[in-house]
Amino acid sequence: MAHLFVMIMIDTHGPLPMTRVAEAIGSGLPTATGLVSRMEDRGLVRRTHDERDRRVVLVSLTESGAAELSGLHAARRSRMTAALSHCSDGERAQLLSSIRVLRAAFERADREGATS
Repeated sequence: MAHLFVMIMIDTHGPLPMTRVAEAIGSGLPTATGLVSRMEDRGLVRRTHDERDRRVVLVSLTESGAAELSGLHAARRSRMTAALSHCSDGERAQLLSSIRVLRAAFERADREGATS
C-alpha cells in the first residue's frame, strides 16, 4: 500500500524530494529510502538529483510505474462500474447524495485546517 500511495503522490504532484516521500508515508528518511529502493528495483520509480540543488534527491515515476498505476486505475474503474450496475436507480441516487455530503464535509475540513 505504501508503494501505491507514493506512486499516486508522484502522479499527482510530480517528482517529489525524498524528504517529502518520508513525510507522506509518516516515516523517517531511512525507511523512505528503503521503500524507494524497493520500488526502484521493481522499475516503478527512479531517483535523480534536482538540477537547482544537487543535494536534493527527487523521486519520479518511470514509464513502467506510470503504466502500472494507469492499469490499477482502469481496474478500479471497471470494478466500480460493475458494482454500480448491481445498484437500483434509487440506490445510485442515494449513493450520489452521500458522496456530495462527504465532499462538502471534506471541503469544510480543508477550510478549517487552512485557518488553524
